[in-house]
Formats: sequence, structure tokens, C-alpha cells
Amino acid sequence: MGVVERLLATARGELGYLEKASNAQLDSKTANAGRANYTKYARDLDKLGVYHGKKNGYAWCDMFVDWCFIQTFGLEKAMEMTCQPMGGYGAGCTASAQYYEKAGQFFESNPQPGDQIFFGTSLDNSTHTGIVESVDTKQVHTIEGNTSDQVARRNYALSNSRILGEKIDLNKVDYD
Repeated sequence: MGVVERLLATARGELGYLEKASNAQLDSKTANAGRANYTKYARDLDKLGVYHGKKNGYAWCDMFVDWCFIQTFGLEKAMEMTCQPMGGYGAGCTASAQYYEKAGQFFESNPQPGDQIFFGTSLDNSTHTGIVESVDTKQVHTIEGNTSDQVARRNYALSNSRILGEKIDLNKVDYD
């Protein structure tokens, strides 16, 4: 299985996971559903020291993406692939998009499966992110965390002005 398919398999396996009301039952996809931003993604990344502080209870779309990369490729490779330093200011869409830009891996067109895609009004105001699952002539199809308080698929017109850009195409990088 290739790099992209491995990442997408991890993300697809999380479809239906619901945000939790508290730190209880984080490993269940549906138990303790709520709107308090508690997830197993933040818990697991907090344990690894991925970010500059504890993140459970915060918006988690970017944490979901980071978790998928780490689960799929391991901590060291995932941090390299997402252009983040350990203990950095990831876990936020703006910081993550800026890490890619600083590394020369942020592109404003041509999303590809496996890309991390960012939404917002500017690179300094990225408000949401997900993983590109597929692209057709008119739409980009994503798997996202923290969309309606769950992990779910979404579709966007390629012309959507809120699409800021995406990271490097994983099909062009050998991480195996």
C-alpha cells in the first residue's frame, strides 16, 4: 500500500468519531458525545509532547490530521512530513499552514489525495483543515475532524474562495 493510501486508510478508520463532553470514554467512537472538544487525538498527542502545551478541550481539526500522520508513519516521520518541530505551535490551522509555507511546501492550487488542505481568509487566518481524500474536475473531497463535532467527509467546489491551499503532494515524496 502506498503512502497516500496508508494515510487515507487511517483517516477513513476514524469516520464517525464524535467529539466528547469530557475526558471520559475517549476511545469510543460514539460514547460521551458532546461539544467540549475532548478527543483521543488531543490526548494521544499530549502524551507524546507534540505541541507546546496540552490541547485537549481545544478545537481539534488540525490535531486530527496530525494524529492520522503519526498513527500512519510514526512520530519522527510525521513531524517531518507536517513540517512541525516537536513542542511547536501546531494544533492550530494557522500555525500548521505557516509551517508548510516556511518549508516551501504550501501550494495554492492542484490539491491531491493525501494533502492537508486549509480553509480560511488568509494564511494568517486559517480556520479549518482536513485531509484530501479525492479530487474530481469540480470538487475536492475531504475527511475532516471537528466538522459538526465529528470526523466526517465533506465536499467543496474547487473554486471555493475559502480554500487557502494545501501541503506538498505525498505522491511525489518517498517516505517508505
